[in-house]
Order: sequence, then structure tokens, then C-alpha cells
Amino acid sequence: MGSVPTPSSFPFQNRSIDDPRPLHIGIIGAGISGIGLYVKGVSEKYKVRENVLLGKKATGLTWTESESKWKVRIEDVNGGREEEVKCDVVVNCTGVLNKWELPDIEGLDSFKGKVMHSATWDQTWDYTGKDVALTGVGSSAIQILPYLQKKCTNVYQYARGKTWISEPFGGSATQETISGNKESGNYTYTPSELERFREDPEHYHQYRKHIERFINLDHPCLFPGTPAAVGSKERIIENMKMKLKKKPEIYEMLKPDFSPGCRRLTPGPGFLEALVEDNVGFSNSQIVRVTEDSIITADGKEAKVDAIVCATGFDTSFLPHFPITGQNGTQLSNLWKHQALAYLSLAIPSFPNFFIVGGPNSATGGGSLLIIFESIIGYIVKAIQKLAREHITSMVVKEKSLKRWEGYCDQYFPGTVHVEGCTSWYKAGEKEHRVVGLWPGSSGHARKALEFPRWEDWEFGYEDRNEGLSWLGDGWTKADREGGETSAYLDEVDFPPVPQ
Repeated sequence: MGSVPTPSSFPFQNRSIDDPRPLHIGIIGAGISGIGLYVKGVSEKYKVRENVLLGKKATGLTWTESESKWKVRIEDVNGGREEEVKCDVVVNCTGVLNKWELPDIEGLDSFKGKVMHSATWDQTWDYTGKDVALTGVGSSAIQILPYLQKKCTNVYQYARGKTWISEPFGGSATQETISGNKESGNYTYTPSELERFREDPEHYHQYRKHIERFINLDHPCLFPGTPAAVGSKERIIENMKMKLKKKPEIYEMLKPDFSPGCRRLTPGPGFLEALVEDNVGFSNSQIVRVTEDSIITADGKEAKVDAIVCATGFDTSFLPHFPITGQNGTQLSNLWKHQALAYLSLAIPSFPNFFIVGGPNSATGGGSLLIIFESIIGYIVKAIQKLAREHITSMVVKEKSLKRWEGYCDQYFPGTVHVEGCTSWYKAGEKEHRVVGLWPGSSGHARKALEFPRWEDWEFGYEDRNEGLSWLGDGWTKADREGGETSAYLDEVDFPPVPQ
């Protein structure tokens, strides 16, 4: 019999097979403000804070091919010291709706009162008894108005566009489950209900599933003409008309000519109710000028105000805040100049070991956004584990894999409400643009798609000349070498279910 050819000088690695390559991972981003308290608690519980650099911002990323590392430039947010760190992996979590800008209105810089953007809310500001102008009718303005209305002398809301206002997502399911009341609202749990959640984990688990199940019913509503879409629109119209019956003209000014879901559908507990209060004025006339103490609209009306709150104006292009330079000097800002595109929303050709959370096509038009983000993070964790376990120095998604993903997205969206004529950040703030904000499917679809990575869609670089065999180590496990537990495989046996 012939012998099996083997390399004459295979370089055995002096380490165990389960001794992974240590990696330095950089995560850029400050999280989601709306769940900040929860994030703070989790970070303290799992001792994450000790590995977080607070008061710092990234100012540039550069991939070095010779080292297979990212050079990350950071500086103090208040100015001063700059430094450079090297990372094997970078995860960009800066998202998209975080670059705010004041609207371009003549005279705004001459206003002598307070001017504030909703993205940089001044927590010390007391608006009690003030006359306040609120610009915009997106999700931020919808959340802000009910609070201003209760304390301000007068509130003047200026809406450039039209929008559908829905009931809270899962609101009726919440009321039905907790109190038996099917009316939607921004529900406040009683102390006894919170206590039961703490003491009865299974009850809380089933309650969460009920809410999530209800929210996931939104996905069929995104296909125009279907019974789900027609029924959803009818319910929204009925709710808006009922709550605006004191000022029915506002419904006519708000009512869009596109389907619910074309732009982000916003629940508005308290918003419609606030609009019909006597101390709230609503105008859909364009603001043409701001004086030192007033706002003037195209219809010639003028309102004297003490403060202007701008709840509109975001850069929705996905362009990075700082230079990101990949292989062969590729600049991400140039690559995404006309449209942002990332494989499965999380990876880009020519940018090895670089992952994104909240990238292009990562949001959802129906269902839970957090489920998608958790699935993206799970995918990234699997990639990092592969890098470490198999002693891989670099992984970069293939160009053809990105093209296939682009084709899938472009085939999916034309059948949805998202391509109708509405201006939306889903379409980079334009009416006619490729859908760049949303995942092409339900949140459940995203979870399934991201559950098992297709490594064949990637190219890998290895630290040894045998291209991938160094992960085998030297024939030992850490338990063999260090005298650890060598029969752990018996602790949790995955028995298959017995057929009935």
C-alpha cells in the first residue's frame, strides 16, 4: 500500500487545541439612550464598566495589512490628550440616527430665547409657564409634546410633513393581559404587578411572549392590499379621528397619502390628546423666518415664543463620523457616498475584522428591533470566537456575497409599503431612494438568517503558512496538560427526544 504524503516540516504549535488566540476588541458607541438605565445595570452586573473608556471618542480607524490589526485613534471629548490603540477586531455601534443638526431656517441664529435640539435635551431646563415652539412631527416630537403641553403656557407645533399616529405597539395586549382592559395606552404597572413579575419568573416569561407575539403580527401589515394592511390602516384612521374629534382639521393636516409603515410608524400615547388641548396650536405652514422672539410661517402668522425645540434634522446617510480606512486605502465614506450597503447589515468587503451593529438594512418595519440587534451581536460573537479559536488573523466578507445580498434586498422591498412616495430615513431621507434602513424581512426572519453564519461567504487569513491548521495545537487539550476535568462531556448530555 502507498503511504499518505505529509508535510516534512509541519510546524506544531506549542499550545493546546482549546487555547484560543487572545484578541483585543474595540467597540465604538454609547448604546441606546432610551434603555440607558437597563444598560447601566447590566454593565455593572457583568463588570463591563472596567473595560469601557468613558469621555472618549474615536477620531479615525486604519487597517494595517502587515499586522492584521486596526489602529484606532481616540481623544478626550473635552479636548486634550490623543492616543492610538491597536485592535484585532472593531465593532462599530454608533448607529445612524445620532448626527443631529438644527434645521436651516432664516434667522434661527438670531433668536434670543432658548434653542435646543431634542437629541441634546437640557435636563436642567424648566419649561414651566413658557411659550414654546416645537418643530417636527416625527417620533421625537410625538414623545415631547405631551410633556410640554402639561407645563407650558402655550405650545406651537409646526409639522412639515404628514404622518400616521398608531396606538402603542403591543399596548392592547398589555392591557388585556394585566388589567383586562383592551384600550391601548402607555401603561404604568402597579406595585403588585411588578412584585409578581419578580416572584413568578414563568408568569413574566409568558407575559413577555404574549407581548412579543402581538408585536410580531405587524409584519403582514407592510404588504399593501393585504387584509392585515387594510385592517391596520382602518384601525389607525378610526383612532386618530376619535382622538382629534375636538379639532378635526388637524386630522386632515396630518393624514398622509401613503400607507402606514412607509415611513416609521410611531405610537403616540398622549400626543393626539395633547394636540386638541386649548394651549396647543398646530400648523402645517412652512416656517419661513425666525426673529429674535418669534416664528413666522408662510401663511403670514407670527407666534411669540420663549424657546424653540427642534425635533427634526438628522443625518440619515450612514456615513461614518470619522475616517475609516480599510484594505488598499479604501475609504468607507467614499464607498458609501451614494448609498450605504453592508452584507447582512454587518460587514463590508475591504474592511477585515470590522463589524457593525445598527448598520444599513438592520432596522425593522414590524417587530422588535432589539431582537435583530441581539441576533447581529450573536453573529459577531460567533465570528470573534472563530477568529480566536482557529487562530485566524483576518476575515473579510467577499464582494460577491455583498452583491447577492444587495440583489435580495432589491427583490424584496418593491412588494412592500416602504417604496411608496414618502420621505423617510428608511430611504436616506428621500422619497425615491433604495431602502437602506430596513432588514428585508421580519425580525423573526432576521433572527433565523443570522443564527448560523455562512462562513463560505467570507475570506480568511491565517497566522501560519499551512493556512488553518495551527488551531489544532500540539495534540493536547488544556485539561490534559493542566490536570483539569477530562470527562466534562458527561455533565450535559444532549439526549434526543423520544418519539411518541
